[in-house]
Order: sequence, then structure tokens, then C-alpha cells
Amino acid sequence: MSELLQRLLHELSSLTDPVARAQLIARIAALHARLGQFDQARLAINAIKEHFGKGESGRVTVWKMIAEGLVFHYEDLSPAALERIGGALALGRAMQYSTVIALASAWKAHIEFERSDFVNMAESLGVALQFVEPTDHDAQTRISMVLANAFMICGDRTRMQAFFMRGRDHAVKNRDRASVEALQYNKAAFATAWARVSACSAPIDAHELTLLRGEVNSARNFQELAGIVALSGHIRLIDARLLMLEARYDLAAEVLKVVRSTEPFASHNFDQSYIDLELQFCAVMLGATDFSIVQRYADVLHQLNGLDIDEKIIACWMLAEIAAKAKLWDEQAQLKRMLGDLQKQHAVERDALRASLESLAKGLDDNPAPSAVPSTSS
Repeated sequence: MSELLQRLLHELSSLTDPVARAQLIARIAALHARLGQFDQARLAINAIKEHFGKGESGRVTVWKMIAEGLVFHYEDLSPAALERIGGALALGRAMQYSTVIALASAWKAHIEFERSDFVNMAESLGVALQFVEPTDHDAQTRISMVLANAFMICGDRTRMQAFFMRGRDHAVKNRDRASVEALQYNKAAFATAWARVSACSAPIDAHELTLLRGEVNSARNFQELAGIVALSGHIRLIDARLLMLEARYDLAAEVLKVVRSTEPFASHNFDQSYIDLELQFCAVMLGATDFSIVQRYADVLHQLNGLDIDEKIIACWMLAEIAAKAKLWDEQAQLKRMLGDLQKQHAVERDALRASLESLAKGLDDNPAPSAVPSTSS
């Protein structure tokens, strides 16, 4: 059992007020959701509904809505998650309930980041920063996590690391091992994502690959040791894509075949046909001579049109590389032109994102993270 869960259950055992108990049960349900313990989360939520199912307490309702949103998000990345979190935020605003406004805004930013909705993400972070208290470790951890992730997809490892440590310090003070592990996972995920896009312009430095391998292995080990099953397929997908960067195409293909049938994945960064393309790329790099995918590249890219721009860049690059192996020079030239256009668009979008992040981070630079207490859970 996680240290934070133990603490919350201990607090619950000493509470007698029904409203206070229901609020704490909702927080416990939210933690269960983050740990992938969805049956326990639903049991807790249903227990709240038995006594507060008709909105008898606004404070209980907002905490329950946050818990429901996290179940939707972590169990199957459902769009209903944003609806529930947004509803909690609206009700929190109406009640002028600062703690909920800060936490719901931070979670809303988290989900918007994952949907690449960076404009709304920045707005949500701004609201969270306006209402969060220095000792509100739940919200402070989530705010720092979103900022760390966002700086990493802009290629800024220095800023990422600063907010990684800030989030980690808040999580350790909160005895929130799940967030420490999430921070480690996110560092591995988004550093790998940046490396994949960068590799479409120039080979990745061997030192960077070694660093990435250490981060991915650490993230996987953290999840296994903690028994976290929420979004467990994602670490395998990251590992497969890092194996491709390492040119270990045989191992990458093995992992991709397993990942191909793993759910859930969000539609904006996963498509079965994308995995098919990655598998074909690995096969060609290993010497296969089936180049037919290049001759229908327009259909392939059309299928992937709903993905994030970084995934489109990588898909276009892989097709261009296969075209080069096949000596299909006209197709390669067309794909290279498309790749260049996507890379220019990506640079513009990331510059705009970084500018908004710098504006948000400016206020935090003068408000350093708390000193972490020593903890064996970290």
C-alpha cells in the first residue's frame, strides 16, 4: 500500500463528520484511480453516492467529480474525464473553493497537455497558479509536472529538470510515491518523444541515448516495483520507440507487436496503422525488400492525419527513409518536402508554446520549491 494511501486511510479512521469523511473518501478514490486500482476507486465513489448522491454537499460533490474524472482518464483516457474535471472547476469557482479551483485547474491542464491543446493548457495553468497555496502539495505537484512535460517537448532539458525537481519535492513532502513515479515516467516519455522528432533532422548523440535508456529503464522499474497498472502499455511503447532510436530493430519489432494490441491509448498519439508503419520500417532496416508502403504513402499519411504533428513528422521521415532504401527517388523527394513543411510548422508551434511557458514559469522562479524532507519512499 502506498504511503499516501496509508496516511489518508489513517486520517479517515479518526473522522466522524460525514461531510469531511466523504471528501476524504473522494481523495482516496482519486488516488486509487492514479494507481490503476479502478474497482477500489469505483467502490469509494459509490459509497459517497449513497449519502451524497443528490448534491447534499457542494464540497463533497466537487471532490467526487475530480475522482470520477481521474477514473475516466486513467482507465481508458475517455473524453469524459475533461468534462468531469471541468465541471468540478466550474462548481469550485461558483463556491469560491480555492483548493478545488487550483487542483481541478491543474488536472485540466494535465489532460489538455496530453491532448496537445496547449492554448487551453496554459490558461488552465494560469488559473491553478492564481489559486494554489505554497503548501498545497497535490496541486503544486501537478502544476510542476505539466510544466516539466511541456518544457521537455520544447527540447528544454534544463527547465524540464527544474520543474521535475520542484514537483518531486512537493510529492515527497506529500508522501505521494505515485506522483514521484509519474514524474519519472513523464521524463522518460517526453524526452524520448523529443529525441524521436530530433532524429528526423540529425542522428541522436550517443550520450543522449544512454541517458534516455537509463530514464526509460528507471520508469519501467518504478512502475513494476509499485505495482502501478494504469497506462502500463505506454511504457512498453516508449521502450519500443527508444529501441528504434538505438537501431535495435529486431527487439523493437518484438515489443511493437505486443504493444499493437494493448489498450488504452489516446487517439491523438496512437493508431494501429502507425504501429504497422513502425513495424514495416523496422523490417526494412533489417533487410526486408517489401517497399509497397511507400507507393501508397499518401493513403498512409491520410490515415494518420488525426495524430499530433510530431507523430506526423516521424511518420513522414520513416516513409522517406524506406523510399531511399527502395531507390524510389521521386517519392522520397515528395516526402522530404512534406517533412520540411511539417518541421517548420512544428518549430513555430513549439516557439509559441515555450513563450507561454516562460510567462507562466516567471512567477514561480521567485517562489522556489520547498526543501524535501528525507523519505524512503522517494
